[in-house]
Amino acid sequence: MRAIIILALIATIGLDFAPSSVYSQERGPSREEIIEGNFSGPVYLDSYWTTDSNGNLTGAEVDVGPGDGSSTLAVVLINRGPSDIAGITGRLSLPENFLATGKSINSPAIATYNQIAKVGNPFVILFDVDVLNSANVGEYTARLSLDYSRIFETGTPRNVEMNVPFRVTGDVVLTLSRTTSNENQSSTQIAAGKIEDYSFSVANSGTATITSVVVTMESNSESLEILGESKWDVQRIDKDSKVVLATRVFAANALIGNPSSFDLTVEYSSNGKSNIERFTLGTYVAGEISIRAYDIEVNYIGGTPNIVGNLLNEGNTVALFTTVELVGAENLVSSLPPSQYLGDLEENSPLPFSIPVRIDDNSEAGVYPVSLQITYKDNLRELHALDFYSEFEFVPEQPAVESGQDSSMMTLSLVIGVGVAVAIAGGLAFRRRKKTSLKHTIQAGKQDEDIESVLDSHNKKDDRK
Repeated sequence: MRAIIILALIATIGLDFAPSSVYSQERGPSREEIIEGNFSGPVYLDSYWTTDSNGNLTGAEVDVGPGDGSSTLAVVLINRGPSDIAGITGRLSLPENFLATGKSINSPAIATYNQIAKVGNPFVILFDVDVLNSANVGEYTARLSLDYSRIFETGTPRNVEMNVPFRVTGDVVLTLSRTTSNENQSSTQIAAGKIEDYSFSVANSGTATITSVVVTMESNSESLEILGESKWDVQRIDKDSKVVLATRVFAANALIGNPSSFDLTVEYSSNGKSNIERFTLGTYVAGEISIRAYDIEVNYIGGTPNIVGNLLNEGNTVALFTTVELVGAENLVSSLPPSQYLGDLEENSPLPFSIPVRIDDNSEAGVYPVSLQITYKDNLRELHALDFYSEFEFVPEQPAVESGQDSSMMTLSLVIGVGVAVAIAGGLAFRRRKKTSLKHTIQAGKQDEDIESVLDSHNKKDDRK
């Protein structure tokens, strides 16, 4: 654009004269000086920093700041002589805080123009210059000594010297990054299934101030919505400073375990030029894991006391490799047991646990505190630890001695019951034998005796016995 404007101005006033605006820079030649004929050969026209390496007038112009190191300074000249010129070699003596790339201190930067510079036409010479850290943003002047020869001219090359003003504009280095107040949360994650605060910073780590800053944020997925602000106007961002912008976002559960991103555009002005830069803020949509423990108590299982309870994951994704560990039970447990592995804790599904413990012999019935530590891993296999505190009522099981007395009483009752049963059975057997004997006696008696006489005789015998 700069070269087009220069060429347009030259065309406007003709090839014989360069525009006054071109020579209005400090320490540069004026239009009047050119008209007076003091400049009949190559004349300074413009200078700027560029990324072009071919000496094109349409080369891209860039900002250069202190400490940028190796850079390319384009010096634009115009042939004001009566003849085309060739064999052009320039030696640029640099001010303090600048060095010719690859050269020692005070050595000039040397560059050549290997084409013919026609009468009235501009041409560009490129100088490799190191911009040191000690340089400041502002105006500088270098001294250019230029050797050249007119076409069809032989002998010693002609030489002209001139001042070359240039400017260290300072450069803009923008970085965008997610910010969060939660130190335990990765700054690249957002939780699915709920509206979440989302903030990010726009930092200018360069050496030039930017103004009229407009930041626009967009989502590239229908499942990731921006519910808050999506466009911000910032008056200025100075060098080595930043601004923090905030909004609210919502990610659907369908994105759990998947990457997503926001597209951001930053428009700003710097050194009199408008610029647009585009960025992508990547994010990982993580499921939420929210675990609580409840129904904590002591149960005796097979005579062994166990601290039992339930874990409930109230989030929307599974907690992997879950463990529970008793880390404190003052005045109740004599020694802490190892952690218990429970496996995966599904969302909205209670998971019971049972921790065998050794109860202190001096523990009495009452309310006791308990401390548990629950560990799990999320979908990215990152380990998390959760501390849980509660109280529960403890009622000790009846002593073993009382249990033994109860057993003895049961055994005695059983023995007595068996004895009574045996006695009853014996009496019944005796009566059956007596009836059998009586039957035999009746059969052995005389046929003419009646039954009453027989029974009476038999009873008398029993009485004598």
